[in-house]
Amino acid sequence: MLASILLIASTMVPGDSLPFPRLERAVSTIPAAVVLHRQPGLKVVSLRLSVLANDPPGYAGAGHMIQHLLYPSLKERAARVGGQLQMQRTSDAIVYTLTGPASELRYMAQLLTSTLSPAAAPVDAILRAERDLREERLAEWETAPSHARSTLRAQLFPADISAAGTDRSATRLTASALPRIWADLYDPENVSVVAAGDVYLQDVQEAFADLPSRSGAAPLPISRDSVVLGSLAPAQATRGWIASAYLASDQPPAAVNVAVRLLGDRLRRIVPNAQVDAEHWWTHHGQAAALIAAAPQPDLTGLRRAMGTVVAALLEDVSFLQVTDAAAAIRRELLFYSRTPDRMTDVIGQFVDREGDAEALERFYNDLDDLDDRDVRAVLERLIERTPARIEIPPQTLRTR
Repeated sequence: MLASILLIASTMVPGDSLPFPRLERAVSTIPAAVVLHRQPGLKVVSLRLSVLANDPPGYAGAGHMIQHLLYPSLKERAARVGGQLQMQRTSDAIVYTLTGPASELRYMAQLLTSTLSPAAAPVDAILRAERDLREERLAEWETAPSHARSTLRAQLFPADISAAGTDRSATRLTASALPRIWADLYDPENVSVVAAGDVYLQDVQEAFADLPSRSGAAPLPISRDSVVLGSLAPAQATRGWIASAYLASDQPPAAVNVAVRLLGDRLRRIVPNAQVDAEHWWTHHGQAAALIAAAPQPDLTGLRRAMGTVVAALLEDVSFLQVTDAAAAIRRELLFYSRTPDRMTDVIGQFVDREGDAEALERFYNDLDDLDDRDVRAVLERLIERTPARIEIPPQTLRTR
């Protein structure tokens, strides 16, 4: 689930302040939406194929389990042409990204297209995938920062069940059920392809022209999932952790992003000994402004007070200069992060999956340039009106014998 969150890290090194590159787009005649960012001179291409997907009700984790089943073979076949494969299961989509020689575009496209017709898996592969997903579920809870994030997300977005599923849904992800589950999940109209590198749009369209059609399947017997709101494992913490998150789904994303950055900056100044992560959570489930902080025991009282007042304190004195400086820094970081083909496809693809629009990233980038303090004040005012989701994790005490 966490991979689904758009997080523009404030620790990135700034790049040059340049307009975000225009994308070469087309109204495709194939089912998939195809977006290309040409980078001539780099004899490589990064291809990102995503399937917009919510796992069928009652079968949370199915899409990610299929990824685990396919990954070893895909990775080995990609390596034959020097390609590198990555997989993700975000809150918005099942995602595969393959980066390799531009001359192998067609082979790489066929490899990614094969993921849309997964073959039946042997029982031993199913058991390994079940183990991997269970380890992922536990990992979301066993350390304090991931534990805090999982708790807050479960409160704010109860429909956004972990990509690794639940213990109950795992019992339904059997070898015989997976083909029917995939038939329910897959639709060629929900496939998106983002390419970056030294290739042409027509070639990418032709390479992905033969997507498998949707097959009819009998209805699945389960109609809902058991949402996990409690902890799956005790959190490990050597310091105290305090975290809060506010729903912001009705606010402009660029303004929320800047507000989150300024809140994090202010909290770090107020409590200099604290580790602070300020995050803009944004998927098709909605948006949230999250503050996750840790401090030694003597500083916890001050951190608790600061977390409760930071939104109101920022609202009192946020300035036009603060907003424009923060927005410019985010724009620079977007450019710097996107400097390689695989990262470019990742950034563009997240916006396409979430917004369903190839121009969503460019629009967000331009909206940052148009922001002023009134836009950020409006976001802060809405946050103050809302009760945040909140969690506090005390530091563990070491006991001597």
